[in-house]
Amino acid sequence: MLLDGIIVTGNAEFHRFASEWEQHKHGTNPMYKNVILHIVFQDDSLFQAKFETLVIDESEVLNVKPAPLQSDEELIKNAEDLQHFALIRLLRKAAEAQKMLNQYTLEDSLHRLSNEFMINYEKKRRRPVYDNNQLGDILFALKGSAIHTFLIELSNGDSVNIPDKMLDIIKIKILNEGAAFRRELVLNAVLPLALCLAEESSRINLFLWYWSTPALNRYGVLGRFFPDLSQKFLWQQQGMLEYMRNHGKKSNVFADALSDYGFDEILNFYRLGNPPFNNEK
Repeated sequence: MLLDGIIVTGNAEFHRFASEWEQHKHGTNPMYKNVILHIVFQDDSLFQAKFETLVIDESEVLNVKPAPLQSDEELIKNAEDLQHFALIRLLRKAAEAQKMLNQYTLEDSLHRLSNEFMINYEKKRRRPVYDNNQLGDILFALKGSAIHTFLIELSNGDSVNIPDKMLDIIKIKILNEGAAFRRELVLNAVLPLALCLAEESSRINLFLWYWSTPALNRYGVLGRFFPDLSQKFLWQQQGMLEYMRNHGKKSNVFADALSDYGFDEILNFYRLGNPPFNNEK
C-alpha cells in the first residue's frame, strides 16, 4: 500500500466482523505482527488498531467466481500480479538511481542513467530511429532541458507542481527527439531519480503519474507474448517487461521480492510491516 508517500508491505487479515481480531487474540500472537490491513464486512470494534481497516460489501465478495488454478507461467495473466511486477520494476530502477546518487552528482547521475537507457534502446531496435550522433546530441542537451531543471528543483526541496511538471517534461522536446522516445527516457531515467529526490507529498504524485500515464505505442514483443493483456498504460507495459526479465520465475510474493532486491536497505520510502497509523484516519 502507498500511504503518505511510504510504500508499506505486509499481510492482510480477513474477518466478517472487526471485533473478531480481539476474539481470536491476534493482537498477542507474533504471527500477526506484520498485518497492515484488516478487511471486514462490518467494523464493530472499539479497539484502536495499529493498522488500517477496509470495510467491503459482502455481496460483492459472494458474487466473485474463483478463477481456475494456474501455473507459475500463467500468473502474469492476473491483473494484480501485473501491478506487482510493474511496481517492482519501478522500485528496482529507483534503487539503481539511488545508488548512482550516492556516488555521483545529480548531473552525472542523470547523464549516466540516460546514457544507459539510450544504449539499451539502440540495442533493442531492429531499425534504429536515431544514430549514435543524434543520441549523443540529445544526451548533451539534457543539462539545459526542462528535465534537468525539474530534478534540480526537487533536489533543492522547492515547491513543485508535479502533475504540471511531468506534463511539461514529456511534451517539451529536449532537442529533436520524438514523443515516444522522450516518454521512455523519462520513465527509465528521470522518474527513478525524481522518486529518490522528492519529498513525500511530491512522491505520491510521481507514483500517480506512473499509474495513470498512457503509452503512446504498443510493444510488438509484448503483444506476441501476452496477446490478451492491454498495453494502454505505461505501467502495464512495464509489468510485462519485468515479468519477462525473469521469465516469470521471480516470486510473486511482493514483500519477498522487495527484500530480495534490497529496496528496504536503499530507499527511504519503503517499509515492511508495522505502519505508523491507525484506523482513526
